Amino acid sequence: MRGLYRLLLILVMLMPTILWGQYHDRQIPGIVETYFQRNRTAPTLLRVEVTEDAFYGRTLRVKIQGNRNTRDADLGFAFGAAAAIANYANDPIASIWVEMNLVYKEVETVIAVAPAPCSIDAIVRHSRTFEDWWDNCLELL
Repeated sequence: MRGLYRLLLILVMLMPTILWGQYHDRQIPGIVETYFQRNRTAPTLLRVEVTEDAFYGRTLRVKIQGNRNTRDADLGFAFGAAAAIANYANDPIASIWVEMNLVYKEVETVIAVAPAPCSIDAIVRHSRTFEDWWDNCLELL
């Protein structure tokens, strides 16, 4: 019986997404924060915002505190979270920008950008391989 109540609660919480399936810009940061909070292996989220970039267009920017030993996994998780949310954005997101701070003796910053449609295809829809996305879509600045 308790499982039934839990299922109903989840369905009620997801009802706006099921009915409309779109997130507005003001909702996206909160949803990404929840995505990070629910996974105990997620890197520390520092900031999330949707911006207009002159070069990349509408950009979902995510800033995280990564770990030097799990650098690629942290970067992949951040892109996965951003792609999952960008897939349901009310206004299409053109690119995903992840800025990762790594602390080891000094602060090292890694910036990676990828087109949102390419990221969604690889990470959410699995219509292209992750290796293809990493090699052909992801750009490390």
